[in-house]
Amino acid sequence: MKAAIKPSVATPQFRTALLRTLKNNFPSCKPHLESAVGERLAFQLFDADGNARSQLVTINRHTPDTLTRSALSRMIQNAGVTETGFPKELVGR
Repeated sequence: MKAAIKPSVATPQFRTALLRTLKNNFPSCKPHLESAVGERLAFQLFDADGNARSQLVTINRHTPDTLTRSALSRMIQNAGVTETGFPKELVGR
């Protein structure tokens, strides 16, 4: 019996899917990916003026709901608010 393959957040496929999902769900922000360290990946959202709209958000492992809007919103909110506030897509949620 083969061992189950664990999806990794350090793959190019996951990074591409994450960027696509962030751009679709938070169009007012530009995502910046930090370099992946081991099995971790971090991102931060910036507005058009270059202001940080999220703290650094770290994803340690890929779960079935990692790339959903609700999971990403929860991760951004759990990382904490910045001086310029959350992305406008999160305000009022």
